[in-house]
Amino acid sequence: MSRSEPPWPDGMDAAARVRHVALTRTEPRNAGWIAEEAAVSRDTAVKYLERMVDRGDLEAVETATGTGYKPDGVTQFLREVRRLAEEHTVDELTRELNAIGDEIDEWKATYEVDSLAELRGTVGRDDLTAAERRDRMEIVEEWEYDIEVRESIRLAISLQNSMTTLGGDPRFDDSTTLPQEG
Repeated sequence: MSRSEPPWPDGMDAAARVRHVALTRTEPRNAGWIAEEAAVSRDTAVKYLERMVDRGDLEAVETATGTGYKPDGVTQFLREVRRLAEEHTVDELTRELNAIGDEIDEWKATYEVDSLAELRGTVGRDDLTAAERRDRMEIVEEWEYDIEVRESIRLAISLQNSMTTLGGDPRFDDSTTLPQEG
């Protein structure tokens, strides 16, 4: 067992530990590493990891050290969309979209660019100091993140609208949903 092993809550079974370890990684990890972190045997880890791959929670990818497991990006994205739709009203989500738009507009004005690609292209300019290049790179990363969040929010609004229209989920039935189109 690794020295960095998290203190597992009493009653947390092997499946839950493997799930926690596998879904909190950003880089693919092999079954042996996950087993050690989850305090289970390698065979037990493989059993649960394969189930998670079958359900779409994880991706199995080939790495230099064999098969590695990492969270499935599509599944994580869709879970985030659902979480946003369930936890926020359309008005709250719309305000956040507006805030993201304002932030991007501010970057466009500050750096005198019209797009993320244009800002990215300015990073290598000769007239910039190293600190200015680093600042621009940080803004590029923030802008990319804003684009991802913006898409999640747009889909969450669409999900709320669809669920309200279909009458399929009472969690989305409130007065702050989008008006129905003819």
